[in-house]
Amino acid sequence: MSVVPALLLTDESSRLEKTIIDAGLGVKLVFLPDLHIHHEEKRLAEVLEAVLDEQPDVVVLGGDLVDEYTRDTRYVERFVSEIPGRERYFVMGNHEYWSGRDSWVRKMLHERNFREIRGLAESSRLGKIYGFDWSENRVYPRVSAEGLVFAHDPNAFDFVDGRCLMLAGHTHGGLVLGNLTLLSNSRYARGYYTAGQKSLYVSKGLGQIFPLRPFSSRELVVVV
Repeated sequence: MSVVPALLLTDESSRLEKTIIDAGLGVKLVFLPDLHIHHEEKRLAEVLEAVLDEQPDVVVLGGDLVDEYTRDTRYVERFVSEIPGRERYFVMGNHEYWSGRDSWVRKMLHERNFREIRGLAESSRLGKIYGFDWSENRVYPRVSAEGLVFAHDPNAFDFVDGRCLMLAGHTHGGLVLGNLTLLSNSRYARGYYTAGQKSLYVSKGLGQIFPLRPFSSRELVVVV
């Protein structure tokens, strides 16, 4: 059997798992990258229900909220309006730009009291936080950060120094079998990485452009 048919038999797009990271925050943060909202559907209702169950203090959208196949923008508006949290933030992903919807996404989220983290920002519950906007060449300004850092692209980890935890998405978990990464759009495919005082957690994300997630269930990341 060839590799491609074998991969198609392992679709895990219907499974939603939860990862809890203990970072000593003293509050609850939920990270939501790669939703890829096209229209109303069961998997998105499951994500929203899971977020509501967590009753988070802070929610961060991790980029790729929409993509080129998004058609029902009213549902996107309704979905984000129902996201809980005393503080709500976002960073931009590649598909906001590639779809030409970046300006609309920013305006829509700002109108619903989401703040974009683009550079250094201050949170009343998280302290100083830092956010990377998507860079098409995947090269980022070098920064020194303490605390939490947010990016859609895990490659931004190479440009951060300091005692920090970065949360990222973008890879959809790659194609990983055991400890072997078969395919990924970053050398940071999924899970936890450390380098000196800094660490990175790459979420497998919560959606996809096409309805297949080989070897990669959806992942809700909760940081406490």
